[in-house]
Amino acid sequence: MTVDHHTVMEEWVFRAVNAGHGWLLDQLTVTLSARTFGIVFGITLVLLVALAAGRSRARLIAALGVAVALSDGVGSQVLRPLVARMRPCYALAPDTFRWLAPAADVGSLPSLHAANFFAMATVAAAADLRLGVGTFIVATAVALSRVYVGVH
Repeated sequence: MTVDHHTVMEEWVFRAVNAGHGWLLDQLTVTLSARTFGIVFGITLVLLVALAAGRSRARLIAALGVAVALSDGVGSQVLRPLVARMRPCYALAPDTFRWLAPAADVGSLPSLHAANFFAMATVAAAADLRLGVGTFIVATAVALSRVYVGVH
């Protein structure tokens, strides 16, 4: 069972990020939060790691899979039940914020979208520093998008 434990400061930050900043940003953040984007990005990253990693490509591609599986598994099976934080879209009064993307009625922390992207970025950085930097930028954008769309 999740509980609403948010503080006044957390709600203020959530509302500041969640506030409307235009149609283009709405569309971008919804895209970044979409499961399809994560799948396409992950497949693209596997291909880029394969091109960049040379002889260690098989190990790094396997590491990508392990990193995402661990991130997702630990996040959903250990951290979410332990923290049990309610998503803002279920904790706050309806019509007091913008809810732009679907969200399951399960714990809010950690964001598995963000955790999985940061796990991929860590492995990408091991394959190629430039690839890692780009992937960390995307991971940060995905993390912010989850707040912007109203689900974290």
